[in-house]
Amino acid sequence: MSSVSRRPARIFAMQLIYAMDLTSSPAGVCLPGILASAPIRDDMKDYGMSLVDLYQEHRSALEKEIESLSHAWDLGRMAKLDRILIMIAMVELLYRADIPTRVAILEAVQIANKFSTDDSPQFVNGILNQFAKNKGMLSEKKSGDEN
Repeated sequence: MSSVSRRPARIFAMQLIYAMDLTSSPAGVCLPGILASAPIRDDMKDYGMSLVDLYQEHRSALEKEIESLSHAWDLGRMAKLDRILIMIAMVELLYRADIPTRVAILEAVQIANKFSTDDSPQFVNGILNQFAKNKGMLSEKKSGDEN
């Protein structure tokens, strides 16, 4: 069993979704610029594109999930990268049975730590942990212990 990190694929997906959101352009228009600025192996690109496809397919439902979990925070007030990272992790949690729950959450938190605001890792962790608990993916007893 391979232990290759899929972090480059997650970062690629984040960058592509961010570019699509910022420019209101489809993936095909944004993809060449993303690939030119940060080349990525084909297997990572394939996994990243699968995340982008799932994100696009389920975006409306994912946004509703985030709104229900973030209570007083309107989606428009959230850092764009935080929202994107949360939705990528939710896609992995819901539609990628091969990705352990803690891995999906930790990856999103660590990417937020590198690319977003100082408060982002804690915010992303809180939303994703609550989401996973609500879906029965995490037990209550270990919340916060591993992240």
